[in-house]
Amino acid sequence: MHKLTFPSLLAIGLFITGCASNPVLPLAKPSKELQAEVIVFRESAFAAGGVAATVGVGGKAFANLSNDEKVLVLLSAGKHEIHVQARSAEPTRFRVSLVKGETICLRTSASPSTYAKVVVPITLMATGYHFFLDKVPCPSDDVLGKYKNVAVTYQ
Repeated sequence: MHKLTFPSLLAIGLFITGCASNPVLPLAKPSKELQAEVIVFRESAFAAGGVAATVGVGGKAFANLSNDEKVLVLLSAGKHEIHVQARSAEPTRFRVSLVKGETICLRTSASPSTYAKVVVPITLMATGYHFFLDKVPCPSDDVLGKYKNVAVTYQ
């Protein structure tokens, strides 16, 4: 029978915690007269494929995205800071200025640095997975239709 040592149990615990997703909370729904749409989609990739990318606004998470998923969030017109992060990593932030009735698209994907971190797991545990977030032209409805929808809860 194999016995696990404390360092082994600690490493397993840190790994599991690092892969868990952040909790999501309901957002305040903007009035129809002032709302804009932000679509965040996550491209499929092997790197960090099993790690949820938490998406939020103003420091408040509203969705967890896996590979080939998207979320459409309604926000009020004006300036917002959208972020994406894996649980144990620093968030990547992107500032947007939304115009009422506008739809913008943001793409998130895992950083290629993830491959190097997998070789030295302690680095991965210490820094976590890093995701990019950038504004892109919105893909066609056919392309976006290939992504699974993730719902946002509003209060």
